[in-house]
Amino acid sequence: MTKIKRLLFLCTAIIYLIPLVSCQKQDKTAADLVLLDGKVITVDSDFSIQEAVAVKENKILAAGTSSDIKKHISPKTQVIDLEQNTVLPGLIDAHAHMNSLGEELTSFNIRNCQSYEKIVEQVQKEVRTKKQGEWIIGGRWDHTQWDTKQFPVHDALSAASPHNPVYLARVDGNSALVNQKALEIAGINQDTPNPEGGVIIKKQNGEPTGVLLNRAMNLVKTHFPPETDKNWKQKILPAVDDCVRKGLTGWHEAGVSEREIRLYKELIDQNRLKMRVYAMLGEQEIPVIDQDLYSFFKNNRVENYGDHFLEVKSIKLFFDGALGSRGAAFFRDYADDPGNKGLLRITPDYIYQVCQAALKADMGVNTHCIGIRGNRLCLESYIRALKENPAPDHRFRIEHAQIVRKQDVDLFSEHQIIPSMQPTHCTSDMTFIEDRIGEKRCQYAYAWRSFLDAGLPIPCGSDFPVESNNPFYGIYAAITRQDHDRNPENGWHPEQKMNREEAVKGFTIWAAYAAFQENILGSIEKGKYADFTVIDRDILTVEPEKILNTQVLYTIVNGKIQFQSEHVSNTDIEYNKTMEYD
Repeated sequence: MTKIKRLLFLCTAIIYLIPLVSCQKQDKTAADLVLLDGKVITVDSDFSIQEAVAVKENKILAAGTSSDIKKHISPKTQVIDLEQNTVLPGLIDAHAHMNSLGEELTSFNIRNCQSYEKIVEQVQKEVRTKKQGEWIIGGRWDHTQWDTKQFPVHDALSAASPHNPVYLARVDGNSALVNQKALEIAGINQDTPNPEGGVIIKKQNGEPTGVLLNRAMNLVKTHFPPETDKNWKQKILPAVDDCVRKGLTGWHEAGVSEREIRLYKELIDQNRLKMRVYAMLGEQEIPVIDQDLYSFFKNNRVENYGDHFLEVKSIKLFFDGALGSRGAAFFRDYADDPGNKGLLRITPDYIYQVCQAALKADMGVNTHCIGIRGNRLCLESYIRALKENPAPDHRFRIEHAQIVRKQDVDLFSEHQIIPSMQPTHCTSDMTFIEDRIGEKRCQYAYAWRSFLDAGLPIPCGSDFPVESNNPFYGIYAAITRQDHDRNPENGWHPEQKMNREEAVKGFTIWAAYAAFQENILGSIEKGKYADFTVIDRDILTVEPEKILNTQVLYTIVNGKIQFQSEHVSNTDIEYNKTMEYD
Protein backbone atom coordinates (compact mmCIF):
# COMPACT_ATOMS: atom_id res chain seq x y z
CA MET A 1 0.00 0.00 0.00
CA THR A 2 1.42 3.39 -1.00
CA LYS A 3 1.86 6.19 1.50
CA ILE A 4 -1.03 8.11 -0.13
CA LYS A 5 -3.36 5.10 0.15
CA ARG A 6 -2.34 4.58 3.77
CA LEU A 7 -3.09 8.24 4.52
CA LEU A 8 -6.48 8.03 2.82
CA PHE A 9 -7.33 4.84 4.78
CA LEU A 10 -6.35 6.48 8.06
CA CYS A 11 -8.45 9.58 7.35
CA THR A 12 -11.47 7.43 6.46
CA ALA A 13 -11.09 5.45 9.70
CA ILE A 14 -10.92 8.64 11.75
CA ILE A 15 -14.08 9.95 10.07
CA TYR A 16 -15.94 6.77 11.05
CA LEU A 17 -14.51 6.73 14.59
CA ILE A 18 -15.48 10.32 15.47
CA PRO A 19 -19.24 9.58 15.81
CA LEU A 20 -18.46 6.40 17.74
CA VAL A 21 -16.30 8.25 20.26
CA SER A 22 -18.93 10.98 20.51
CA CYS A 23 -21.64 8.39 21.22
CA GLN A 24 -19.51 6.74 23.88
CA LYS A 25 -19.00 10.11 25.54
CA GLN A 26 -22.70 10.84 25.26
CA ASP A 27 -23.58 7.45 26.78
CA LYS A 28 -21.45 8.22 29.82
CA THR A 29 -23.27 11.47 30.54
CA ALA A 30 -26.74 10.51 29.31
CA ALA A 31 -29.18 9.81 32.12
CA ASP A 32 -31.67 6.97 32.33
CA LEU A 33 -34.01 9.05 34.48
CA VAL A 34 -34.29 12.80 35.04
CA LEU A 35 -36.46 14.70 37.50
CA LEU A 36 -36.92 18.30 36.32
CA ASP A 37 -38.29 21.60 37.60
CA GLY A 38 -38.89 20.94 41.26
CA LYS A 39 -37.48 21.64 44.69
CA VAL A 40 -34.77 19.06 45.38
CA ILE A 41 -33.87 18.99 49.08
CA THR A 42 -30.44 17.37 48.83
CA VAL A 43 -29.63 17.05 52.57
CA ASP A 44 -25.98 17.41 51.61
CA SER A 45 -23.52 19.02 54.05
CA ASP A 46 -24.91 22.47 53.17
CA PHE A 47 -28.53 21.31 53.05
CA SER A 48 -28.59 22.84 49.58
CA ILE A 49 -31.72 23.12 47.46
CA GLN A 50 -31.56 22.23 43.76
CA GLU A 51 -34.09 22.05 40.92
CA ALA A 52 -33.41 18.74 39.25
CA VAL A 53 -31.57 15.44 39.47
CA ALA A 54 -30.25 12.96 36.92
CA VAL A 55 -29.89 9.21 37.38
CA LYS A 56 -27.80 6.72 35.44
CA GLU A 57 -28.49 3.07 36.10
CA ASN A 58 -29.06 3.04 39.87
CA LYS A 59 -26.85 5.94 40.96
CA ILE A 60 -27.22 9.70 41.09
CA LEU A 61 -25.43 11.24 38.14
CA ALA A 62 -25.90 14.88 39.10
CA ALA A 63 -28.11 17.33 40.97
CA GLY A 64 -28.39 20.98 39.98
CA THR A 65 -30.41 23.50 38.04
CA SER A 66 -32.90 22.27 35.48
CA SER A 67 -30.85 23.81 32.67
CA ASP A 68 -27.74 21.93 33.81
CA ILE A 69 -29.56 18.63 34.24
CA LYS A 70 -31.18 18.88 30.79
CA LYS A 71 -27.70 18.34 29.36
CA HIS A 72 -27.95 14.74 30.55
CA ILE A 73 -31.14 14.02 28.60
CA SER A 74 -30.96 11.76 25.57
CA PRO A 75 -33.77 10.32 23.44
CA LYS A 76 -33.82 7.27 25.73
CA THR A 77 -34.05 9.24 28.98
CA GLN A 78 -37.21 8.94 31.03
CA VAL A 79 -38.15 12.43 32.21
CA ILE A 80 -40.46 13.37 35.05
CA ASP A 81 -41.71 16.94 35.14
CA LEU A 82 -41.90 17.67 38.87
CA GLU A 83 -44.16 20.68 38.28
CA GLN A 84 -42.51 22.46 41.23
CA ASN A 85 -43.13 19.59 43.61
CA THR A 86 -40.54 18.48 46.16
CA VAL A 87 -37.92 15.73 46.05
CA LEU A 88 -36.45 14.31 49.25
CA PRO A 89 -33.70 11.74 49.63
CA GLY A 90 -35.43 8.37 49.99
CA LEU A 91 -36.98 8.33 53.47
CA ILE A 92 -35.70 5.66 55.86
CA ASP A 93 -37.51 4.43 58.95
CA ALA A 94 -34.73 3.76 61.45
CA HIS A 95 -36.70 1.45 63.74
CA ALA A 96 -39.54 -0.73 62.52
CA HIS A 97 -41.07 -4.19 62.50
CA MET A 98 -42.11 -5.18 58.98
CA ASN A 99 -43.08 -8.66 60.13
CA SER A 100 -45.51 -7.20 62.68
CA LEU A 101 -46.92 -4.74 60.13
CA GLY A 102 -47.52 -7.67 57.82
CA GLU A 103 -49.36 -9.46 60.59
CA GLU A 104 -51.49 -6.40 61.26
CA LEU A 105 -52.41 -6.11 57.58
CA THR A 106 -53.17 -9.79 57.08
CA SER A 107 -54.22 -11.11 60.51
CA PHE A 108 -56.89 -10.44 63.13
CA ASN A 109 -56.62 -6.71 63.87
CA ILE A 110 -58.41 -5.02 66.78
CA ARG A 111 -56.56 -1.69 66.77
CA ASN A 112 -59.79 0.26 66.26
CA CYS A 113 -61.60 -1.31 69.21
CA GLN A 114 -62.01 1.45 71.77
CA SER A 115 -63.05 -0.83 74.65
CA TYR A 116 -62.53 -4.34 75.94
CA GLU A 117 -66.19 -5.08 75.23
CA LYS A 118 -65.64 -4.29 71.54
CA ILE A 119 -62.66 -6.64 71.46
CA VAL A 120 -64.74 -9.46 72.90
CA GLU A 121 -67.41 -8.82 70.25
CA GLN A 122 -64.80 -9.00 67.46
CA VAL A 123 -63.32 -12.20 68.84
CA GLN A 124 -66.81 -13.72 69.03
CA LYS A 125 -67.26 -12.97 65.32
CA GLU A 126 -63.82 -14.36 64.50
CA VAL A 127 -64.60 -17.61 66.34
CA ARG A 128 -67.43 -18.25 63.87
CA THR A 129 -64.89 -18.35 61.03
CA LYS A 130 -62.57 -20.81 62.79
CA LYS A 131 -62.58 -24.52 63.39
CA GLN A 132 -62.65 -25.74 66.98
CA GLY A 133 -59.12 -25.68 68.39
CA GLU A 134 -57.80 -23.30 65.72
CA TRP A 135 -55.70 -20.41 67.00
CA ILE A 136 -56.87 -16.79 66.82
CA ILE A 137 -53.74 -14.66 66.70
CA GLY A 138 -53.72 -10.88 66.32
CA GLY A 139 -54.04 -7.80 68.46
CA ARG A 140 -52.98 -4.12 68.63
CA TRP A 141 -55.20 -3.26 71.62
CA ASP A 142 -54.31 -0.26 73.77
CA HIS A 143 -55.94 0.00 77.18
CA THR A 144 -54.67 3.56 77.67
CA GLN A 145 -57.24 4.58 75.04
CA TRP A 146 -60.14 2.94 76.89
CA ASP A 147 -62.33 4.72 79.43
CA THR A 148 -61.20 2.32 82.17
CA LYS A 149 -57.43 2.66 81.44
CA GLN A 150 -57.07 -0.75 83.13
CA PHE A 151 -55.52 -3.99 81.92
CA PRO A 152 -58.24 -6.45 80.84
CA VAL A 153 -59.06 -9.76 82.52
CA HIS A 154 -59.56 -12.79 80.30
CA ASP A 155 -62.94 -14.00 81.69
CA ALA A 156 -65.20 -12.33 79.11
CA LEU A 157 -62.78 -13.19 76.32
CA SER A 158 -62.67 -16.84 77.40
CA ALA A 159 -66.47 -17.04 77.55
CA ALA A 160 -66.59 -15.81 73.94
CA SER A 161 -63.96 -18.32 72.76
CA PRO A 162 -64.11 -21.45 74.92
CA HIS A 163 -62.73 -23.84 72.29
CA ASN A 164 -60.20 -21.65 70.45
CA PRO A 165 -56.89 -20.46 71.93
CA VAL A 166 -56.64 -16.65 71.58
CA TYR A 167 -53.48 -14.52 71.65
CA LEU A 168 -53.86 -10.75 71.28
CA ALA A 169 -50.69 -8.64 71.42
CA ARG A 170 -50.84 -5.14 72.87
CA VAL A 171 -50.05 -2.29 70.46
CA ASP A 172 -46.43 -2.01 71.65
CA GLY A 173 -45.76 -5.74 71.38
CA ASN A 174 -44.50 -5.85 74.99
CA SER A 175 -47.54 -7.54 76.47
CA ALA A 176 -50.38 -9.76 75.35
CA LEU A 177 -53.85 -10.86 76.41
CA VAL A 178 -54.68 -14.57 76.13
CA ASN A 179 -57.78 -16.56 76.95
CA GLN A 180 -58.24 -19.56 79.23
CA LYS A 181 -57.73 -22.05 76.40
CA ALA A 182 -54.33 -20.53 75.59
CA LEU A 183 -53.38 -20.53 79.27
CA GLU A 184 -54.25 -24.22 79.49
CA ILE A 185 -52.20 -25.08 76.39
CA ALA A 186 -49.20 -23.23 77.84
CA GLY A 187 -49.69 -24.78 81.29
CA ILE A 188 -50.04 -21.40 82.99
CA ASN A 189 -51.97 -21.40 86.26
CA GLN A 190 -51.87 -19.86 89.72
CA ASP A 191 -48.75 -21.84 90.59
CA THR A 192 -46.74 -20.78 87.54
CA PRO A 193 -43.84 -18.52 88.55
CA ASN A 194 -42.86 -15.45 86.57
CA PRO A 195 -40.23 -16.32 83.97
CA GLU A 196 -36.99 -14.37 84.00
CA GLY A 197 -37.63 -11.01 82.32
CA GLY A 198 -41.41 -11.44 82.32
CA VAL A 199 -44.53 -11.13 84.46
CA ILE A 200 -47.72 -13.17 84.60
CA ILE A 201 -50.26 -10.70 85.96
CA LYS A 202 -52.56 -12.44 88.44
CA LYS A 203 -55.84 -11.78 90.22
CA GLN A 204 -56.03 -11.42 94.00
CA ASN A 205 -56.78 -15.14 94.25
CA GLY A 206 -53.60 -15.97 92.29
CA GLU A 207 -55.31 -16.98 89.06
CA PRO A 208 -53.82 -15.48 85.87
CA THR A 209 -55.69 -12.49 84.43
CA GLY A 210 -54.58 -13.48 80.94
CA VAL A 211 -52.19 -10.52 80.60
CA LEU A 212 -48.56 -11.53 80.05
CA LEU A 213 -45.71 -9.02 80.09
CA ASN A 214 -42.53 -9.28 78.04
CA ARG A 215 -40.87 -12.70 78.24
CA ALA A 216 -43.97 -14.23 79.80
CA MET A 217 -45.53 -13.95 76.34
CA ASN A 218 -43.11 -16.61 75.10
CA LEU A 219 -44.80 -19.19 77.33
CA VAL A 220 -47.74 -19.06 74.91
CA LYS A 221 -46.01 -18.10 71.66
CA THR A 222 -43.96 -21.30 71.67
CA HIS A 223 -47.22 -23.18 71.08
CA PHE A 224 -48.21 -21.27 67.94
CA PRO A 225 -48.62 -23.35 64.78
CA PRO A 226 -45.45 -23.14 62.64
CA GLU A 227 -45.37 -20.54 59.88
CA THR A 228 -44.42 -21.59 56.36
CA ASP A 229 -42.00 -19.61 54.19
CA LYS A 230 -44.85 -18.93 51.78
CA ASN A 231 -47.04 -17.47 54.52
CA TRP A 232 -44.18 -15.25 55.71
CA LYS A 233 -43.73 -13.78 52.24
CA GLN A 234 -47.48 -13.34 51.86
CA LYS A 235 -47.54 -11.01 54.86
CA ILE A 236 -44.19 -9.24 54.25
CA LEU A 237 -44.86 -8.17 50.66
CA PRO A 238 -48.14 -6.30 51.36
CA ALA A 239 -46.43 -4.56 54.27
CA VAL A 240 -43.54 -3.47 52.05
CA ASP A 241 -45.99 -2.23 49.43
CA ASP A 242 -47.79 -0.19 52.07
CA CYS A 243 -44.52 1.40 53.18
CA VAL A 244 -43.52 2.24 49.62
CA ARG A 245 -46.86 3.98 49.14
CA LYS A 246 -46.09 6.03 52.24
CA GLY A 247 -42.79 7.20 50.68
CA LEU A 248 -40.34 4.93 52.48
CA THR A 249 -37.39 3.56 50.52
CA GLY A 250 -35.73 1.69 53.37
CA TRP A 251 -36.15 0.58 56.95
CA HIS A 252 -34.15 -0.78 59.88
CA GLU A 253 -35.72 -4.06 60.97
CA ALA A 254 -35.44 -4.30 64.76
CA GLY A 255 -34.83 -8.02 65.10
CA VAL A 256 -34.66 -10.78 62.49
CA SER A 257 -34.03 -14.50 62.65
CA GLU A 258 -31.62 -16.50 60.53
CA ARG A 259 -34.65 -17.82 58.66
CA GLU A 260 -35.87 -14.30 57.89
CA ILE A 261 -32.42 -13.34 56.60
CA ARG A 262 -32.63 -16.28 54.21
CA LEU A 263 -36.13 -15.27 53.09
CA TYR A 264 -35.15 -11.64 52.51
CA LYS A 265 -32.32 -12.89 50.32
CA GLU A 266 -34.81 -14.98 48.35
CA LEU A 267 -37.07 -11.98 47.77
CA ILE A 268 -34.10 -9.92 46.60
CA ASP A 269 -32.96 -12.70 44.26
CA GLN A 270 -36.50 -12.77 42.85
CA ASN A 271 -36.48 -8.96 42.47
CA ARG A 272 -39.56 -8.74 44.70
CA LEU A 273 -38.26 -6.63 47.59
CA LYS A 274 -39.01 -2.99 46.76
CA MET A 275 -37.15 -1.42 49.70
CA ARG A 276 -33.77 -1.66 51.35
CA VAL A 277 -33.59 -3.37 54.74
CA TYR A 278 -30.90 -2.87 57.35
CA ALA A 279 -31.65 -5.80 59.63
CA MET A 280 -30.63 -6.30 63.23
CA LEU A 281 -30.03 -9.89 64.30
CA GLY A 282 -32.70 -10.65 66.90
CA GLU A 283 -31.90 -11.41 70.50
CA GLN A 284 -33.82 -14.68 70.31
CA GLU A 285 -31.28 -15.91 67.77
CA ILE A 286 -28.27 -15.38 70.02
CA PRO A 287 -26.98 -18.68 71.45
CA VAL A 288 -26.37 -19.12 75.16
CA ILE A 289 -23.74 -16.74 76.38
CA ASP A 290 -21.01 -19.32 77.02
CA GLN A 291 -20.98 -20.43 73.39
CA ASP A 292 -18.88 -18.90 70.63
CA LEU A 293 -20.77 -15.64 70.10
CA TYR A 294 -18.01 -14.20 67.91
CA SER A 295 -18.35 -16.95 65.29
CA PHE A 296 -22.14 -16.76 65.43
CA PHE A 297 -22.12 -13.01 64.78
CA LYS A 298 -19.45 -13.25 62.11
CA ASN A 299 -21.32 -16.02 60.27
CA ASN A 300 -24.56 -14.02 60.22
CA ARG A 301 -23.04 -10.69 59.24
CA VAL A 302 -24.20 -9.48 55.81
CA GLU A 303 -22.16 -6.58 54.45
CA ASN A 304 -23.97 -6.04 51.16
CA TYR A 305 -26.53 -8.26 49.52
CA GLY A 306 -28.21 -7.38 46.25
CA ASP A 307 -26.75 -3.91 45.78
CA HIS A 308 -27.29 -2.96 49.43
CA PHE A 309 -30.87 -4.17 49.56
CA LEU A 310 -29.96 -6.23 52.65
CA GLU A 311 -27.36 -5.66 55.32
CA VAL A 312 -27.08 -7.37 58.70
CA LYS A 313 -24.45 -5.53 60.69
CA SER A 314 -25.88 -5.24 64.20
CA ILE A 315 -27.61 -7.11 66.99
CA LYS A 316 -30.91 -6.07 68.59
CA LEU A 317 -31.22 -6.57 72.35
CA PHE A 318 -34.35 -6.00 74.42
CA PHE A 319 -33.51 -4.64 77.88
CA ASP A 320 -36.61 -3.25 79.62
CA GLY A 321 -40.31 -3.12 78.83
CA ALA A 322 -42.69 -0.43 77.57
CA LEU A 323 -44.13 2.62 79.27
CA GLY A 324 -47.74 1.83 78.38
CA SER A 325 -47.63 -1.53 80.16
CA ARG A 326 -45.47 -0.15 83.02
CA GLY A 327 -42.57 -2.39 82.09
CA ALA A 328 -40.04 0.35 81.34
CA ALA A 329 -37.35 0.21 84.06
CA PHE A 330 -36.87 3.07 86.54
CA PHE A 331 -34.89 3.54 89.72
CA ARG A 332 -38.00 4.79 91.52
CA ASP A 333 -41.57 3.48 91.54
CA TYR A 334 -44.16 4.40 88.95
CA ALA A 335 -46.20 7.32 90.21
CA ASP A 336 -49.43 5.48 89.39
CA ASP A 337 -48.27 2.01 90.46
CA PRO A 338 -46.44 2.08 93.82
CA GLY A 339 -44.07 -0.83 94.31
CA ASN A 340 -43.45 -1.24 90.57
CA LYS A 341 -40.17 -0.04 89.09
CA GLY A 342 -40.58 -1.89 85.80
CA LEU A 343 -38.54 -4.88 84.72
CA LEU A 344 -35.34 -5.92 82.99
CA ARG A 345 -35.61 -8.72 80.46
CA ILE A 346 -31.87 -9.44 80.43
CA THR A 347 -28.98 -8.54 82.74
CA PRO A 348 -26.47 -5.71 82.26
CA ASP A 349 -23.72 -8.34 82.24
CA TYR A 350 -25.43 -10.11 79.35
CA ILE A 351 -25.37 -6.86 77.37
CA TYR A 352 -21.68 -6.43 78.20
CA GLN A 353 -20.77 -9.92 76.99
CA VAL A 354 -22.77 -9.55 73.78
CA CYS A 355 -21.03 -6.22 73.16
CA GLN A 356 -17.60 -7.77 73.59
CA ALA A 357 -18.29 -10.46 70.99
CA ALA A 358 -20.02 -8.00 68.64
CA LEU A 359 -17.10 -5.57 68.68
CA LYS A 360 -14.69 -8.34 67.76
CA ALA A 361 -17.00 -9.44 64.94
CA ASP A 362 -17.43 -5.87 63.62
CA MET A 363 -21.11 -5.80 64.54
CA GLY A 364 -23.06 -2.99 66.16
CA VAL A 365 -25.33 -3.40 69.18
CA ASN A 366 -28.75 -1.72 69.31
CA THR A 367 -30.63 -2.12 72.60
CA HIS A 368 -34.26 -1.34 73.42
CA CYS A 369 -34.24 0.96 76.48
CA ILE A 370 -37.13 3.17 77.56
CA GLY A 371 -36.94 3.92 81.29
CA ILE A 372 -34.19 5.81 83.13
CA ARG A 373 -32.79 2.66 84.74
CA GLY A 374 -32.84 0.78 81.45
CA ASN A 375 -30.98 3.56 79.64
CA ARG A 376 -28.41 4.11 82.38
CA LEU A 377 -27.53 0.46 82.97
CA CYS A 378 -27.28 -0.16 79.23
CA LEU A 379 -24.96 2.83 78.83
CA GLU A 380 -22.73 1.48 81.59
CA SER A 381 -22.59 -1.95 79.91
CA TYR A 382 -21.72 -0.36 76.56
CA ILE A 383 -19.00 1.79 78.09
CA ARG A 384 -17.47 -1.15 79.94
CA ALA A 385 -17.24 -3.19 76.74
CA LEU A 386 -15.91 -0.26 74.69
CA LYS A 387 -13.17 0.45 77.18
CA GLU A 388 -11.94 -3.12 76.87
CA ASN A 389 -12.44 -3.25 73.10
CA PRO A 390 -11.84 0.29 71.77
CA ALA A 391 -13.73 1.00 68.55
CA PRO A 392 -13.77 4.69 67.59
CA ASP A 393 -16.60 4.18 65.05
CA HIS A 394 -18.73 1.58 66.85
CA ARG A 395 -22.09 3.34 66.30
CA PHE A 396 -23.74 1.50 69.18
CA ARG A 397 -27.35 2.57 69.47
CA ILE A 398 -29.98 2.74 72.16
CA GLU A 399 -33.37 2.17 70.59
CA HIS A 400 -36.04 4.55 71.93
CA ALA A 401 -33.97 6.32 74.64
CA GLN A 402 -37.29 7.73 75.79
CA ILE A 403 -36.78 8.75 79.43
CA VAL A 404 -33.30 9.83 80.52
CA ARG A 405 -31.57 12.34 82.81
CA LYS A 406 -29.13 15.13 82.04
CA GLN A 407 -26.17 13.05 83.24
CA ASP A 408 -27.26 10.26 80.90
CA VAL A 409 -27.34 12.60 77.92
CA ASP A 410 -23.77 13.53 78.81
CA LEU A 411 -22.77 9.85 78.76
CA PHE A 412 -24.44 9.34 75.39
CA SER A 413 -22.41 12.24 74.04
CA GLU A 414 -19.09 11.39 75.68
CA HIS A 415 -19.11 7.86 74.27
CA GLN A 416 -20.95 8.65 71.02
CA ILE A 417 -23.88 6.32 71.69
CA ILE A 418 -26.59 7.01 69.12
CA PRO A 419 -30.11 7.73 70.45
CA SER A 420 -32.39 6.07 67.89
CA MET A 421 -35.79 7.65 68.53
CA GLN A 422 -39.36 7.68 67.26
CA PRO A 423 -41.03 11.11 67.34
CA THR A 424 -44.60 9.82 67.32
CA HIS A 425 -43.96 7.91 70.55
CA CYS A 426 -43.79 11.30 72.26
CA THR A 427 -47.10 12.53 70.92
CA SER A 428 -48.80 9.20 71.70
CA ASP A 429 -47.43 8.92 75.24
CA MET A 430 -47.75 12.56 76.31
CA THR A 431 -51.40 11.99 77.28
CA PHE A 432 -50.49 9.60 80.11
CA ILE A 433 -46.76 9.87 80.81
CA GLU A 434 -47.01 12.42 83.62
CA ASP A 435 -49.51 10.17 85.41
CA ARG A 436 -47.09 7.26 84.94
CA ILE A 437 -43.84 8.79 86.17
CA GLY A 438 -44.58 12.27 87.52
CA GLU A 439 -43.78 15.68 86.09
CA LYS A 440 -40.14 15.85 87.27
CA ARG A 441 -39.02 12.75 85.37
CA CYS A 442 -40.62 14.13 82.19
CA GLN A 443 -38.03 16.91 81.89
CA TYR A 444 -35.80 14.69 79.76
CA ALA A 445 -38.54 12.61 78.15
CA TYR A 446 -38.09 12.31 74.39
CA ALA A 447 -35.26 14.81 74.85
CA TRP A 448 -34.45 15.50 71.21
CA ARG A 449 -33.08 19.01 71.67
CA SER A 450 -30.89 17.90 74.56
CA PHE A 451 -29.36 15.12 72.46
CA LEU A 452 -28.91 17.39 69.43
CA ASP A 453 -27.29 20.12 71.51
CA ALA A 454 -24.92 17.45 72.84
CA GLY A 455 -23.74 16.89 69.27
CA LEU A 456 -25.55 13.63 68.58
CA PRO A 457 -27.51 12.71 65.44
CA ILE A 458 -30.99 11.28 66.00
CA PRO A 459 -31.99 8.61 63.49
CA CYS A 460 -35.78 8.73 63.40
CA GLY A 461 -38.25 5.93 62.96
CA SER A 462 -41.79 5.02 63.87
CA ASP A 463 -41.56 1.58 65.52
CA PHE A 464 -44.35 0.61 63.12
CA PRO A 465 -46.85 -0.90 63.55
CA VAL A 466 -46.79 0.41 67.12
CA GLU A 467 -47.16 3.81 65.45
CA SER A 468 -48.14 4.66 61.89
CA ASN A 469 -45.58 3.93 59.18
CA ASN A 470 -46.30 7.36 57.65
CA PRO A 471 -42.96 9.21 57.99
CA PHE A 472 -44.64 12.60 57.67
CA TYR A 473 -46.45 11.97 60.94
CA GLY A 474 -43.02 11.58 62.49
CA ILE A 475 -41.66 14.77 60.93
CA TYR A 476 -44.74 16.67 62.14
CA ALA A 477 -44.39 15.27 65.68
CA ALA A 478 -40.69 16.13 65.76
CA ILE A 479 -41.23 19.82 64.98
CA THR A 480 -44.46 20.39 66.94
CA ARG A 481 -44.66 17.83 69.80
CA GLN A 482 -48.41 18.07 69.25
CA ASP A 483 -51.15 15.62 68.32
CA HIS A 484 -52.97 15.90 64.99
CA ASP A 485 -55.42 18.38 66.52
CA ARG A 486 -52.51 20.73 67.41
CA ASN A 487 -52.70 19.95 71.15
CA PRO A 488 -51.23 21.09 73.45
CA GLU A 489 -51.10 24.65 72.15
CA ASN A 490 -47.32 25.12 72.05
CA GLY A 491 -46.36 21.48 72.11
CA TRP A 492 -45.57 19.16 75.01
CA HIS A 493 -42.25 20.31 76.51
CA PRO A 494 -41.64 22.53 73.46
CA GLU A 495 -38.06 23.18 74.53
CA GLN A 496 -37.23 19.71 73.17
CA LYS A 497 -38.53 20.25 69.62
CA MET A 498 -36.46 19.63 66.49
CA ASN A 499 -36.37 22.14 63.67
CA ARG A 500 -37.49 21.11 60.17
CA GLU A 501 -34.07 20.43 58.75
CA GLU A 502 -33.24 18.22 61.72
CA ALA A 503 -36.48 16.28 61.35
CA VAL A 504 -35.75 15.64 57.66
CA LYS A 505 -32.20 14.58 58.51
CA GLY A 506 -33.61 12.16 61.07
CA PHE A 507 -35.42 10.21 58.34
CA THR A 508 -32.59 10.51 55.80
CA ILE A 509 -28.89 11.10 56.43
CA TRP A 510 -28.97 10.38 60.18
CA ALA A 511 -30.86 7.14 59.60
CA ALA A 512 -28.27 6.21 56.98
CA TYR A 513 -25.44 7.13 59.37
CA ALA A 514 -26.87 4.87 62.09
CA ALA A 515 -26.57 1.97 59.62
CA PHE A 516 -23.04 2.85 58.39
CA GLN A 517 -24.64 3.85 55.07
CA GLU A 518 -24.13 7.61 54.93
CA ASN A 519 -21.70 7.26 52.00
CA ILE A 520 -24.28 5.53 49.81
CA LEU A 521 -27.69 6.72 51.08
CA GLY A 522 -29.42 9.54 52.92
CA SER A 523 -28.74 12.52 50.64
CA ILE A 524 -29.02 13.47 46.99
CA GLU A 525 -25.39 13.62 45.91
CA LYS A 526 -23.43 12.31 42.95
CA GLY A 527 -22.52 8.65 43.25
CA LYS A 528 -25.10 7.72 45.87
CA TYR A 529 -27.93 5.30 45.21
CA ALA A 530 -30.90 6.85 43.41
CA ASP A 531 -33.49 6.60 46.19
CA PHE A 532 -36.02 9.46 46.20
CA THR A 533 -39.33 10.37 47.79
CA VAL A 534 -41.29 12.85 45.65
CA ILE A 535 -44.08 14.71 47.46
CA ASP A 536 -46.71 17.31 46.68
CA ARG A 537 -45.60 20.07 49.06
CA ASP A 538 -42.56 21.79 50.48
CA ILE A 539 -42.43 20.48 54.04
CA LEU A 540 -39.73 23.01 54.91
CA THR A 541 -42.13 25.93 54.53
CA VAL A 542 -45.79 24.83 54.69
CA GLU A 543 -47.85 25.26 57.85
CA PRO A 544 -46.96 22.39 60.24
CA GLU A 545 -50.43 20.84 60.16
CA LYS A 546 -50.23 20.58 56.35
CA ILE A 547 -47.30 18.19 56.68
CA LEU A 548 -49.76 15.60 58.00
CA ASN A 549 -51.58 15.49 54.67
CA THR A 550 -48.47 15.19 52.52
CA GLN A 551 -49.15 13.11 49.42
CA VAL A 552 -46.45 10.88 47.98
CA LEU A 553 -46.26 11.23 44.20
CA TYR A 554 -43.39 8.85 43.48
CA THR A 555 -41.23 6.48 45.48
CA ILE A 556 -38.04 5.68 43.60
CA VAL A 557 -35.64 3.01 44.84
CA ASN A 558 -32.38 2.10 43.14
CA GLY A 559 -33.33 4.27 40.17
CA LYS A 560 -36.66 2.49 39.62
CA ILE A 561 -40.14 3.85 40.23
CA GLN A 562 -41.65 1.54 42.84
CA PHE A 563 -44.75 3.67 43.42
CA GLN A 564 -46.52 6.28 41.35
CA SER A 565 -49.58 8.14 42.59
CA GLU A 566 -52.71 7.96 40.50
CA HIS A 567 -52.76 11.76 40.67
CA VAL A 568 -49.71 12.18 38.43
CA SER A 569 -49.47 11.69 34.70
CA ASN A 570 -47.73 8.79 33.06
CA THR A 571 -44.02 8.86 33.86
CA ASP A 572 -42.99 7.44 30.49
CA ILE A 573 -42.68 10.94 29.11
CA GLU A 574 -41.26 11.24 25.63
CA TYR A 575 -38.78 14.10 25.87
CA ASN A 576 -39.10 16.84 23.24
CA LYS A 577 -36.73 15.63 20.52
CA THR A 578 -36.35 19.14 19.10
CA MET A 579 -34.55 20.18 22.28
CA GLU A 580 -30.79 20.01 22.27
CA TYR A 581 -29.03 17.44 24.43
CA ASP A 582 -25.41 16.43 24.90
